[in-house]
Amino acid sequence: MKIELSEKLKLFKPFLFEELYRKERSERAKGRDIISLAVGDPDIPTARGIVDCAVNEVRKGLNHRYPNTKGNENLRREISAWHKRRHGLEFHFNDEVSILIGSKEGIAHLPFVVMNQGDCCLIPDPTYPTYRTGVLLSGGRIHDVPLEEKNAFLPDLGKIPRKVLARTKLFFLNYPNNPTGAGATLYFYKDLVKWARKNGIIIAQDAAYCDIYFGKPAPSILEVPGARDLAVEFYSASKTYCMAGWRIGWVVGNSKLVCALNQLKENIDSGPFNAVQNAVAFALKHHETIVPPIREIFKKRSDAFCGALEASGWKFPRPGGSCFIWARPPVKCGSLDAVLFMLEKAAVLTAPGSGFGKFGEGYIRFSLTEPEAKLKEALRRITALDWSGLK
Repeated sequence: MKIELSEKLKLFKPFLFEELYRKERSERAKGRDIISLAVGDPDIPTARGIVDCAVNEVRKGLNHRYPNTKGNENLRREISAWHKRRHGLEFHFNDEVSILIGSKEGIAHLPFVVMNQGDCCLIPDPTYPTYRTGVLLSGGRIHDVPLEEKNAFLPDLGKIPRKVLARTKLFFLNYPNNPTGAGATLYFYKDLVKWARKNGIIIAQDAAYCDIYFGKPAPSILEVPGARDLAVEFYSASKTYCMAGWRIGWVVGNSKLVCALNQLKENIDSGPFNAVQNAVAFALKHHETIVPPIREIFKKRSDAFCGALEASGWKFPRPGGSCFIWARPPVKCGSLDAVLFMLEKAAVLTAPGSGFGKFGEGYIRFSLTEPEAKLKEALRRITALDWSGLK
């Protein structure tokens, strides 16, 4: 029997990061000492207190049963309490908070609950690839919104065509930003909310790097009066608590959207393991102790890496947060050419900007999720390169 795969599957290229993982494994198999700065996978172990809490929770038989899809009440209450401390916002734990199997899962599912065939979604370019997934599977259309260095990697809302806005239902944003490391101010969010209300557009702000900031604390879009009428915000434990492999996050904001997303999830999954949920509740309760040292590690790495790159001719604005550096090589060249050049000549694997969208061409994304010794060695190799042959 000949198996025919769906037409929608053909819309997807292999996921960029999986391709990079495969490339890394292939080079290692050849015996090469590859340093991979391609993927944002934190090397910092999860805090001992979180792990100890999880171990205790795993031993409880009650946690071995199915969890509530929207998340257990313990975690939802801790999320509400954390947002009150962090942003001065009160979210009702029952209908304005829902737990996700990583924020990536919720982001991919959101278009299914708000978009119909032919509806348009605005997606930044460059961008995290998962924003496109649910839109394509729901039969929606995508309009790419450039994030350019001259605009501090913020979207120019005035340049989005009116005919596009007329059919737009949803706009994905992400600040602090992956891949650029740029931040957004509360002033920008105020303008964005006003614009979104005028055009009848739902805002989905991905705040996965909300607490990996290097200056002032990153604001929440939901701090803007009236934002809750049209916006949701996604959070992740992956970078904040170095819990990437634990697969857990949450969404807060507009109750109709949060409840609709949970309704869809009830028909797809059964939520994260309760032991993991309770471990994240512990992390939230002890956030002010656990997170500042993690943030300081990423800031120290960023400062050191940026300084060395700048000294060797790389061009870029320093990031305001996240665990990434978004930079242009010393010579003008294609992103993939630069990545392959560094891999061949320096045994350092990075992510090509073109993999994040058309407007990422010419940039390289460095991930700072490796120990300082490896980052230092990667810098030694990269800064010793002669780029003249790549012009």
